[in-house]
Parts: sequence; structure tokens; C-alpha cells
Amino acid sequence: MQRGQDEIVDELTQLKIERAKRRQRKEWELKMMGKCISWLIYAYVAGIIITGLNYILLEKGFKYEGIVEDSCQDFQTLKSVNDQIFPLLDELTYKKYFKIFRVNLENDCPFSIGEYICTSRKCVICTCNTSEIPSNWLAPVSSPISQPKDDFAFWDSERYLSPSEWIWHVEDIENDKGVYVDLKLNPEAYTGYQGQHIWDVIYKENCYQGSLNEMCREKRALNKLVQGLHTSISTQLSEFYVDLSTNRTYPNYSLYFERVGNHPERIRNLFFIYSVLLRAVILASPGIQKHDINSMSFEEDTRSKYLLNTILSLGNSQCSKPFDEQQFFNQITFDQKKDYQRYIHNISKIMDCVECQKCRVFGKMQTYGLGTALKILFSESPSEFSGKLKRNELVALINTFGKVSSSVNSIDLMFERRARYYQNLILTITIMGGVFILFMVAMRKIYSEMDKKIQNMFKGMPSDNPQKANKNTKSKRD
Repeated sequence: MQRGQDEIVDELTQLKIERAKRRQRKEWELKMMGKCISWLIYAYVAGIIITGLNYILLEKGFKYEGIVEDSCQDFQTLKSVNDQIFPLLDELTYKKYFKIFRVNLENDCPFSIGEYICTSRKCVICTCNTSEIPSNWLAPVSSPISQPKDDFAFWDSERYLSPSEWIWHVEDIENDKGVYVDLKLNPEAYTGYQGQHIWDVIYKENCYQGSLNEMCREKRALNKLVQGLHTSISTQLSEFYVDLSTNRTYPNYSLYFERVGNHPERIRNLFFIYSVLLRAVILASPGIQKHDINSMSFEEDTRSKYLLNTILSLGNSQCSKPFDEQQFFNQITFDQKKDYQRYIHNISKIMDCVECQKCRVFGKMQTYGLGTALKILFSESPSEFSGKLKRNELVALINTFGKVSSSVNSIDLMFERRARYYQNLILTITIMGGVFILFMVAMRKIYSEMDKKIQNMFKGMPSDNPQKANKNTKSKRD
């Protein structure tokens, strides 16, 4: 009988030990859940603080302060003028007369800069059929400008020209070559093509070397024009970024700040080229207003003329002299003039080495537009000379001005998008993190309550007091 009692006591003891282990494990689980919640709260608070500090330390916008270096106007005035001009200029570039550009895509690359193949379908352009082009554009037109004595394509290929022989020349396309491209059906956008090697060649071979601060202003101006053009193109590729995996187009602010936004000097160069283009358009106003804008569509041409006249009027009234060409070009030497022209020609030739067709079209178009602006500024009588601009020159000038104007307009938008991203990130961390922590606290509370209920269920059982259980067993047997 004693042996049976001992066995009962051993079983109860074993049961109590097992219950103690389970109790210990439950306490450990509750403790670990508490620690996890604590660490989550620490991480939650740290995330909000770090993100908040990053947001506070972010530049909320570009500081439009002071005068644009080598220009005659301050940043704020140019920005204000662009706010008025850009919507009109953007609409104008969608009109038939100004959206179709003629370009030669068959030129061979005259330089050895390596092969970089563009495999994306975004690199390909579609050209216009002859039936889409107004007949008056297709008829051969004799140029009112003397043909150049040399093509200026290479550094070592030109003969000496006396000042009396020299005339600024951009680029001609032979009548039997070149295609018409609708710039709006083939919009400038990110294609995945990496063209940094092209810009490396442009900067190395077609820009004056050395620090901008140590250069004379004539050399510095040319370098800043090229850098400003580069900034504008980088901005456009960021503004119209295409995700090649989803084919979705959206503004990529992170790419913008990597290439432009984190480099204030690049934005300053963008404003410099803007001031030069605006000044060229203003100087050319009389000639441009007399230009025969004819796309064989009366309604569209009437609207084009209205937009163009409004842009010219705003430019003249709001900022008539954003750039003083007399400080640069009236005193510039004949050799420096030839250098400017040679640089523009070489950049256009380098663009022939771009394997991405779309990039090549817009690269050549904007180089052509910049060359046309310089052609106007170099002229002794810009207002009279601009009346002799050919259609392709005017189209390139207006579209280049439109691209640079769009890039200036994108500055504030990009800063706003980045700020909005951080605001949304802080809000997301606050809401999602808070909800998750509350969920964990609630789960721990539920888990703890369930454990208490289970404990209450086992209260008063024999295993809680083996000696008492042993006495009760004896009394029942007696």
C-alpha cells in the first residue's frame, strides 16, 4: 500500500515539474515578445527621427539668388519669365511646322570612340512618309546664305579664311539626303543607352581645358554652353524616364539629383544657356515674325503665329537683355569665332557616333539649335539676318529653346517630388509602424490573458499540493 502511495506521489511530482517547465517556457515567450515590441518601438522611433532629419536637412528648392554668371540677368527674373513663356513654348513645339525636323542619320562616325550598341527598342525612331510632309517643304530652296568655304568638320581639314570670306554656318543637309522626323511622335526620353562616352569626347576634344574660373570669358562661355546643353538633356531624360521592364514613363527624381540636382553649378550653366537662347530669340524677333510659317494648315499656322508672337512679346517686355552679346562677340577675335563654329560642327559630327537613333536626332537637333543661336548673336545685324533663317534652323532654335525651357521648369518640380517622397515616407513609417506595434502589443495581451485563463483552470488540482492530495487519498481509503 505504501508502494502505491509513493507511485502516486511520484506521478504528481512529475506532473508538477512538467507544469513548471511549461510555465517557464510561457514566461520566456512573453518576455521575448515584450523585448521584440521594445526593439520595434526603438526602431520605429529611430526610423521616424532619421527620416525626419533627412527631410529637414534636404534642400527644399534651388536658391534663385544673384546674377547668372556671365549673363546680365538674375536667376529669379529668368525663372519668372520662363514661368510665363514655357506653357506657350511647349504648345508651340506641338504644332506641325515646329515639330517636324529634318536630319541626316546616314552620316558615318568620323571618330574612333569605341562601339556601344543600343539594344533597346526605345532607341529606334519612326520617320515621316513623304506624303505627310507639305509639298512646299520638299521643293528645293536655294539658300540665301553663301555656302561655306569649308565644312569645318575636322580640326585639320580647313584652309585659311580671311575675315571677309568668313560667314557663320551651322549645317546643311543635301537635298537628296536626310529624313523628316516628328519630334513629338518620337519624344526625347530615357532609352537605356549610356552615352557618357560621347560626352567625354565632347568635353575632351571640343571644350577648352582647365578651370572655368581661370579662363577668359569667351572660352568660359563656350564651355558653359556645352555644359548647359548637357544639363538640359540629362534633365529631359530624368523627367521622361522610361522603366524598360514595364514600359512605364514617369519622372525619376533620384536620377535627376544624381546627374543634375546635387550639382548646383550644372543648374547655373542651364540658366546661362537659357539666357543665351532667350537673347538670340529676342534679337531675331523682327525676322522671325516675318518668317513664312506654312504647314498647309491655316488654323494650325494661325495658332502657331499667335503663340510665337506672344512668346516674343513676353521676352521683349519682361527680359529684353538677359545676355549681352556685345561683351563677348563684338570684341572676340576672328580665330575665336572660327573656334566657336568649329566646336559646334565637331559636336554635331560626334553626335553621328551615337548608336541610339532617338538620342542622335535630339542631340543633333539641339546642337543645331545652339549653333543657330550663336549664328544670330554673331551677326552684325541679327534682326535683318534672322529673316534669312531656313525652316530647319528656326525649328531647331525653337525646339532647343523649348527643351531648355522645359528643363528650367523641371527644377522646382523635381525638388517638390523629392520632398513629397520623404513626406510620404515619414507618413508611411508612422502609420504602418504604429499599426504593426499595436498589433504586436495586442497579440501579447491576448497571449497573456489566455495564459492566465489556463492557469486558473488548473488551480486546485492535486498536483498543486501533493501532500494534501496524499492525505485525501488516505482518508478515502480508511
